[in-house]
This record gives sequence, C-alpha cells and structure tokens, in this order.
Amino acid sequence: MRAGEILELNTFLAVAREGRFAAAAAQLGVTPSAVSQSVRRLEARLGARLFIRTTRSVTLTEAGEVLLREVRPALNALAGAERALIERREHAGGRARISVPAVAMELLIAPILADFRRAHPAFRLDIMVEDRLTDPVAHRYDAVIRRGDLLEQDMIARRVSHDDRLILVASEAWLASRKPLGHPQDLALDRIVIRRPRSGAVIPWSLVRHDEAVALRGGSSLVAENATAARDYARSGLGAALLAHDFVAGMVRDGTLRWILPEWSAPLAGFYVMYAHRGLMPAALDDLIHDMASSGGNGGPRSTAT
Repeated sequence: MRAGEILELNTFLAVAREGRFAAAAAQLGVTPSAVSQSVRRLEARLGARLFIRTTRSVTLTEAGEVLLREVRPALNALAGAERALIERREHAGGRARISVPAVAMELLIAPILADFRRAHPAFRLDIMVEDRLTDPVAHRYDAVIRRGDLLEQDMIARRVSHDDRLILVASEAWLASRKPLGHPQDLALDRIVIRRPRSGAVIPWSLVRHDEAVALRGGSSLVAENATAARDYARSGLGAALLAHDFVAGMVRDGTLRWILPEWSAPLAGFYVMYAHRGLMPAALDDLIHDMASSGGNGGPRSTAT
C-alpha cells in the first residue's frame, strides 16, 4: 500500500470520528477542501460511497461502516507501533545497574561493549564485576548474569550463551616438571581449586570419561577466589586448573596453556541474564542482552517463576 493510500484511510477515519469535514480538517491540520478531495479519491478507488453528506451532518453509509470496522484496528496498531518506537528512543537515555561474574564480563560483555557505547552514548551502564551471588532486588540491580544452574525462582531469565564444559589445563612448564598424567587422581595436591561464591567452601572436581566418573575433594596446593585467579595461577605454572573451555580456549590455542587429559571433562551450564519482572526494561539494556545472546550463543527467554 502506497503512502498516499494510507493517508486517505487516515483522513476517512478522522471524518468518521469527528462527524464533520471541517472538524476532521482541524484535527489533521489541513484544509476542509483537502479532506473532501482525499475522501473523494478514496471513494473513487474503492468504487463505493462512504459518507452521506448533508448541510448539517456527515454519516457513514453501509460500505463506510464496513470499511471503518476493518481500517480502525489496523491504523490504531500502526499508531501504537510508532508510539512504542518513540518511547523506546526516549527511554534509551536512561541507566541500568548489572552484576556480572568475571568470566561473563570477559566472554560476553567486553567484546561488544565498545559497539554498545557507540550505539547508546547517552545511556549510563553501571557494571559490577563480582563472582558472589547477589540478590538483584535487594541490591537494586536491573539484571544479573548467572550460570543456568544458579538461577532463582520467581525471576525472568534469558539465555545469552550456549552450554559449555569444564576442562583441565596447565602450563607447558608445569607439565614438563611432572610425570605423564594418566588419570585426574594423578594430580593429587597440584589442583588449583576455586571457592564457592556463596559458602566459601572449595568447589570439588567432578569429571566424567565415558561411563566413568571421578570426584576429587580434599586439600590442594592453591585456592583461588574466582576462575580468573585460577587461570592466572595455572598460566604461571603453579598447578592444574579445571575451567570453562570457552574461558581458556584462546590461551590453549596460543600455547599459553595446555589442555591435559582431554578425555575427561564435566558439563557446565551456559549464562543467563536474570531480572525481576518489573515492567518496561530500558531499551538499551534490552539491546545489550540481545547482542550478548547473538555473540555468545542461541537461546530464548525462560521464566523461573513457579
């Protein structure tokens, strides 16, 4: 449909609503003559008379009533879409606070942050990089990023990365100083373990090879506060670490770290953006989530509400 035809329909709707050509013209900001000509063109194009005109009133014909029933919802929908876009643009100049674990910051946000800032220069984004599990409502966060197995009930969650797996890595120097490894048990105290973000207890190593599973607990040579520290320790030759494949893939490719015992691994849930359902999300934040999902993996929205 051409723009002129939509304009004619909008004029028809104004006349039907106002009941007078002059009133419709005032509402549209045009002359009564322009309204009359627009209606005549529409009637000629449709081959039907739409209004009965007298010196005192303008009423719809039967054909006009049919057209009104069909046209009014469509034009109202168009107007609603325009209002939504305007509100989205105006809302883009706001702000948002998000809590992000260090791994997600490196993998999901850092690669797209420059483009996001260029697209939304007036939007203030406060990013708290923290590996502890915070209450998004109590801390007034607009959103938090978490692994899929750490989501909370009664929250909305949108996947932004694919599922991953945990793999064993160590530096070339560390491997050169040890006997060849045949089993995770051979690592003994040379494990670099990470504390749980909530309790502070160390996270045990649980690994699977085909139908065989092993869980390594107890002491280790180093305890790290987060995955970033564990990766740094491993890169420095201080032991072996069990880390997300995506988080160490670059260092494995460039030889900074070596993938050891590759037949052993463990499943790892992907990242989700989690937020309370509090009405309209800032448009810029919604764009950021979309960009993370596009670069980090596929997946649709998911509700954790019961």
